[in-house]
Amino acid sequence: MPLSFTIPPVQSGAGDRLETQIEDLGLPPFSLGLLENVVRKLACIQNTQEIELQQLRHLVFCADHGVYDRSHQANISRLSSTEHMLRILHGRAPVAIGCRQHQVELSVIDCGLKGPEVDPQAMLYSKRIGAGTRDFSMMPAMTAAQLRQAVSLGGDQAALQLAEGARVLSFGALGLGNTTSAAALSIALLGLTPETAVTNQSRLEPLVQRDKVEVLTQALALHRHQLTDGWAAVRHLGGFEIAAIMGAMAITAELGGMFLVDGFACSAALLALHSLYPNIIDYAQFSHQSSHIAQHAIMKHLGQRPLLNLNLGLGEGTGSVLAWPLVISAVNCLHPNPAELH
Repeated sequence: MPLSFTIPPVQSGAGDRLETQIEDLGLPPFSLGLLENVVRKLACIQNTQEIELQQLRHLVFCADHGVYDRSHQANISRLSSTEHMLRILHGRAPVAIGCRQHQVELSVIDCGLKGPEVDPQAMLYSKRIGAGTRDFSMMPAMTAAQLRQAVSLGGDQAALQLAEGARVLSFGALGLGNTTSAAALSIALLGLTPETAVTNQSRLEPLVQRDKVEVLTQALALHRHQLTDGWAAVRHLGGFEIAAIMGAMAITAELGGMFLVDGFACSAALLALHSLYPNIIDYAQFSHQSSHIAQHAIMKHLGQRPLLNLNLGLGEGTGSVLAWPLVISAVNCLHPNPAELH
């Protein structure tokens, strides 16, 4: 994969000085639990105790997956991915409501939906790489050129947000078939069984699970010898939105920002990126534990704990938006002179 990033480990000095700061506030060590870890991570990333947050910016990357019709034969969605995207753009989806409530700036990026393109409107960026990926149970999900394009697209979108002053970003993934793709990546990179990888505690659908297990077993057998690293795994088994989120995460880290992680597809993107750049975990904060068993396995593999455990299964990054007030509170509680929040 010709794309490369420079992701250094964070400097631990500012985080180490947090203990003295806590003592100055008269708080016992670890009294604020996971909130203390959030501030420590921010201090290390920014290499200062004068932490700047600004306001969260949330990017939802949208793309369809060619494997969907086979992996969901028993339960095809009544709504297309485009219709789901329009619910966000029209302010009806939970992630849009959460963004409005918590004053989070929302961007929606169409990087590969099927069907006619949506008319231009606020918050929407049309950057289609193709009309969804190919069916990865029969061939690689995308070409090498498409993978590069998707990663670059995500990086460009993140760089734009950071250039405008953002210090923390969060990401969402929308598209029919993305949980099947995330499950495939979990199998390839963690060695999970297909049965474990497809289990969703909130939606126990035996026929859908049967379809997914059959498709994933076939796909992993087909591509096994090509899955040489994280890039190859995403090219063969991933989606345009997953690759774009990888690029967005990598550039966020390169430019000294932190990102929140929520959802199965976003977690799978981080897993693939971590296999290439282990230091990426220094810049990531898991915001929410989803209803997917494989997402729990990813967090365990990366040694991370989420701020929330609401068992959501939305996939649009809603958990990150809901966790954002906790991040603000963490800084306000442990920072003697919190930066002004905008």
